[in-house]
Amino acid sequence: MTTSTFALPSLHGLDWEDTQAVHRAAGVAFDTLTADRWGPLLGLLDAVAEDPSLTEMCETYDFLDKIVLHNDVEHGYRIRAHLFRDGYFDRPHDHRWPFAAMILTGSYQHTQFGDNSGFTDRDPESLRPLSIRTERPGDFYALHHTAVHSVNAEAGTLSLVLRGPAVKDDFRIIDTDRNSSFTVKGAAQETAAERAAKRMGEDRLRATVARVRAARPSA
Repeated sequence: MTTSTFALPSLHGLDWEDTQAVHRAAGVAFDTLTADRWGPLLGLLDAVAEDPSLTEMCETYDFLDKIVLHNDVEHGYRIRAHLFRDGYFDRPHDHRWPFAAMILTGSYQHTQFGDNSGFTDRDPESLRPLSIRTERPGDFYALHHTAVHSVNAEAGTLSLVLRGPAVKDDFRIIDTDRNSSFTVKGAAQETAAERAAKRMGEDRLRATVARVRAARPSA
């Protein structure tokens, strides 16, 4: 299997604005990717290092590695693996795109705050959780790009993400500790220095691939 020929038919022609449809299609796609003890997923993973267009999109942060496994330009979706390291948490935020996520190993506390109506001018202290749940292996969900949520992950948690097409140039993060908020731009709006600062190097990519492979279920 090569990334150029790989396909997830359930995502073809999908209306990513319809979260119920995204959830149904994602369930089929996740089943496909994790079949045979993650066989298709690991096939994509092993091919990443040989595809410069994918390695260019892989990113590393203090507490998180993101590997882009597949980029289907024709049908408008990407497949990513997220590996969370010790101490990962994020602040309430929306997204530039709709997506679905599935937990493969570990767990995280997932908090949802509703939609981003008035998000730009919202007082951070007024933000209140509407739902708090723990996502565990096998759990998956779909979120509209207007949804505001946050994640607090157990070290070593691995998730699989199906990212839909971008619908805006940036997204907003609320920093309740500082009583402020700020926007984060997509890659197309970043400077060369900003891209270089988070691009995953070859050594980190190899190490992260090895950690994902080591997490493969035994049965």
